[in-house]
Amino acid sequence: MKPWILERQLDELKEELLGAGFRAFTARQVFQWVYHKNMQDTAAWSNIGKADRERIAELYECECRPVLESRGDDQGTRKFLIGLADGLQIEAVLIREKDHYTFCLSTQVGCALDCAFCATGSMGFRRNLSSGEILSQVLTLKKELGDYSGKLNLVFMGMGEPLLNYENLARVLRTISEPDGLSISPRHVTVSTAGILENLKKLEKDFPQVRIAFSLNAPDAILRAELMPVANRENLGDLLAHFRGHKRSRRLTCEYVLLGGVNDSPAQARQLVRLLHGIPVKLNLIPYNENPAQPFRRPDEAAVEKFRAVLVRHGLTVITRWSKGQDIRSACGQLAVSTANS
Repeated sequence: MKPWILERQLDELKEELLGAGFRAFTARQVFQWVYHKNMQDTAAWSNIGKADRERIAELYECECRPVLESRGDDQGTRKFLIGLADGLQIEAVLIREKDHYTFCLSTQVGCALDCAFCATGSMGFRRNLSSGEILSQVLTLKKELGDYSGKLNLVFMGMGEPLLNYENLARVLRTISEPDGLSISPRHVTVSTAGILENLKKLEKDFPQVRIAFSLNAPDAILRAELMPVANRENLGDLLAHFRGHKRSRRLTCEYVLLGGVNDSPAQARQLVRLLHGIPVKLNLIPYNENPAQPFRRPDEAAVEKFRAVLVRHGLTVITRWSKGQDIRSACGQLAVSTANS
């Protein structure tokens, strides 16, 4: 089986092509075609000689993984079902914002964390995605935008826990920021995590400009452990101590899924204020996106506003995020594939 060119970072590709007799600049040309121009068909690589193009096609697989299905809504959100080489499937989401687009990307097939309110966890965990499988999502969504050259945000908030696939995530972050690649600044990248502290520290050291979104979802450690089993392994107190002590260029984002009657009372909002004391933070409140297979309900707008008002009154920066893509099951916590992954 041929190696996949999307699995190669620029320095790796350069070394391999030099070893195969290509000129030193060929790897950069290839990277520019694959990523910057988003053209994986070697026959179109017009500034590379025909003989070299044909040899590269013999040496490497170059195409992205196929889109099996896509569904859009009237707000400009589109969900893509992508087939992998081993028959498994993942989802990625393209979200149209007011002045830019956001790509919501998966890092695993399924998820091992089994958060009670998240549909992805109900799939169980199959495996980590390779760096190429993650980059293929980026290129697929970018191709959907045609000639669009405006701002892009990448959020690793799709299927899976990104920090449990850190090595491949790091390879992706290096490739997307490569000037001859996608040339996307790390400042436009957000990694969402339930709090895998060891790898969180690695991410902050290796990519200090990447935004961190911490999935909190409860005002105390006991309720968090009930909703998120990972909290039994990753101590909330240790995580919060790290966030208080770590100097970062931008505020931490905390994500808080509001579950009606579970974590959305004004008293719990006051608990949350105390919990986050001393941490420069922006809080995203996400009213739960309902799933008939789960026992939770979305709080009504009045309950959401009461919760938000307590936080604002105590000086917190709060954004209520009414998720897009609910009618195509692409909103926060709704990504799950049941057809080929069982």
